Amino acid sequence: MIGLPRHIVHRVLLAGLLALSAVGARVALANAPSLDVLSSQALAPSGPAPLLGPITAVGRKGWECRPELAAADAGWQGAQLPERP
Repeated sequence: MIGLPRHIVHRVLLAGLLALSAVGARVALANAPSLDVLSSQALAPSGPAPLLGPITAVGRKGWECRPELAAADAGWQGAQLPERP
């Protein structure tokens, strides 16, 4: 060390930490209104996907894809399960 007593070093460090926390609190308070605007925009609900219809018990209406047709099959033979390796 430079030769400073330990209690002076502790006081200087404590004063620096208090100054940094005061500056941080000021920055946080200055940005508080903008954070409210950002969070309200981020949590806005989105609409349903425009290409897909709603999913019902029968499947997706108007969406004739192979996985859905296979999953709707009553037996396991028509379910198009992957082959065993």
